Amino acid sequence: MVASDGAVFAFGDAHPLGGLSGAALNAPIVDMAPTSDGGGYFLVASDGGVFTFGDATFHGSIGTLRLNRPIVGMTATPDGGGYFLVASDGGVFTFGDATFHGSTGALRLNRPIVGMAATPDGGGYWLVASDGGVFTFGDATFHGSTGALRLNRPIVGMAATPDGGGYWLVASDGGIFTFGNATYAGSMGATNLNAPVVAMTATPDGGGYLLVASDGGVFTFGDATFHGSATDDIHPLLVDELASTDGAQQMVIVTAPNASSTSATLFTFEDDGSGWHQVFSPMAAVAGRNGWLPGADRREGDGTSPEGLYAIGATMYGTGPNPGTQFHYHQLICGDWWDEDPGSPTYNSFQHVACGSTPPFGGDSEALWTEGNAYPSMAVVDFNTPPNGPLGSAIFLHASVGGSTNGCISLPYADLLEVLSWLNPARHPAIAIGPDSVIRSF
Repeated sequence: MVASDGAVFAFGDAHPLGGLSGAALNAPIVDMAPTSDGGGYFLVASDGGVFTFGDATFHGSIGTLRLNRPIVGMTATPDGGGYFLVASDGGVFTFGDATFHGSTGALRLNRPIVGMAATPDGGGYWLVASDGGVFTFGDATFHGSTGALRLNRPIVGMAATPDGGGYWLVASDGGIFTFGNATYAGSMGATNLNAPVVAMTATPDGGGYLLVASDGGVFTFGDATFHGSATDDIHPLLVDELASTDGAQQMVIVTAPNASSTSATLFTFEDDGSGWHQVFSPMAAVAGRNGWLPGADRREGDGTSPEGLYAIGATMYGTGPNPGTQFHYHQLICGDWWDEDPGSPTYNSFQHVACGSTPPFGGDSEALWTEGNAYPSMAVVDFNTPPNGPLGSAIFLHASVGGSTNGCISLPYADLLEVLSWLNPARHPAIAIGPDSVIRSF
């Protein structure tokens, strides 16, 4: 198993051949793939950087390219002479003897791609989205999907049967869905998990499978044998380390490596009455162009993200219709502004004026209805509300548009939709944002 910091954990006859724990990574590790003889493995980061250990051979990476969407998975070719990488938009990248058979990179997906599996001869592959939609390429055969079902939790991974005649899908609650000649051997769908399931793999004969949770817990079914887990080696949930959650039952935590970083990671947690549990896998986020400052030290327009613990605003907004949020939702129309003028009596609030008229406030106030790329749907971070001086305004959780923000937190839109749809005002959600050095003090 591999953690997001590149630490590798080995169990049974799997041998530790090295890892990246302690290394200064540009982006978190998101997946791994073993070589055919088990004598090595490949690790891949969300920026497409590839790292090899043991008899795994480096065939190239996309770590120096600017990607439209982050890498979310990889699989090796049967002989280990190459590998496929897949991004959350379904873009596929091939290296070594891996052959490109197509992708969904040019399609508009309902939900992001979360995993892939190659056919036994490497002549094709399946991609799976978080709603369980399955896409086939090359000699991969479609055996069904959950794309038309309403799932309790999103799909997070897949595994193919040894002959390619079927596949399993796994959801973050451990629910298992079988297609083709994949055999159901049990699931964790009815169990209260400490942490979400993030991946699965099948046994060599297809008679069983193993699930792994984000805390390193391992669950075995069929002829899969339990050899241990990493739960004792993984750090406690980040939410349990916060000084306060201010009574929230849902927590979004956004943390960055340091105070000048514009790259961050977003975590989601929920307290179901028995304790906190992670909801989605960590998501790549982007913060202010000038890094981070304590909220009380900020000034309007300084381009920093405000460190602190904040509520989620009572209304969500967007240029598009409500995508399924549980909050009160306002679809933006001509004349909808956010007042960002520190001298205005309505500073740092939503305001509507007659379409085509000049608002009574100035500054860098935003014409929200014109920002369809950033605000197809978004949530408000209740920073400086009500205003306590010109500390800044319009701090939103919104869609990525490429590059850093003016202080907001942005996510790829498919990830943003997952978060916005999950947030429930009845559970008093809050968001903690800041670099690693201070996040636990909130």
